[in-house]
Parts: sequence; C-alpha cells; structure tokens
Amino acid sequence: MCKVLELDASAVPPEYIFIDEAGFNLTRTRRQGRNIIGNRAIVDVPGLREGNVTMCAAIGHRGAIHHHAQFGPYNTARLLTFLDALNNIFIPPQEEGPEQPNYIVIW
Repeated sequence: MCKVLELDASAVPPEYIFIDEAGFNLTRTRRQGRNIIGNRAIVDVPGLREGNVTMCAAIGHRGAIHHHAQFGPYNTARLLTFLDALNNIFIPPQEEGPEQPNYIVIW
C-alpha cells in the first residue's frame, strides 16, 4: 500500500489498468412447454449446446483499452498472448525508452 501511495505522489502519476476475464455458457434449454389439457408436453429436442465464450478485457481511466473474446476457456498461452498484445499497445516496440509512464495493473 505504501508503494501505491508513493507512486500517486510522484510527479508523473501512474495509470491504473484493470484486467478481468469472464466466461459465458451459450447453452440454450427450453424450460416450459404447452399442450392440450390432459396430455403431457413431452418432446425430444436436439441438443442446443454451442459451447463457451471467454472474454478478457483491460480498462483504464479513459475507457476500454483492449479486449479479446474467443470460444473455449483461457489457458496460460492465450493469457500470455493477451498480455503481449496489451504490452504492445502501451509500449510500442519503436518507442521503448526510460521516459515511459508508470502503469499499475490490477487483476
């Protein structure tokens, strides 16, 4: 906590980046049906399972910085690809040097 307060008091304040990941299940299931009185509403329906979508996003004080959605879960390789793309957004390879602003990533 003291390090964050020191960075806030510096001449160039840091930029806070919030990163989060969320998953969505695309399965659709019919829960209710209707039929004539006295008959049961039973019908075989095909499987409507379409899979999962996972989204990872980075948000700063100016809004959304980077986002990526894909089918399936995030694993280490996909997370590293997301972080590498985020790094290239903040620090383009041609602009590397000591005069870069400070970024604090909150996961």
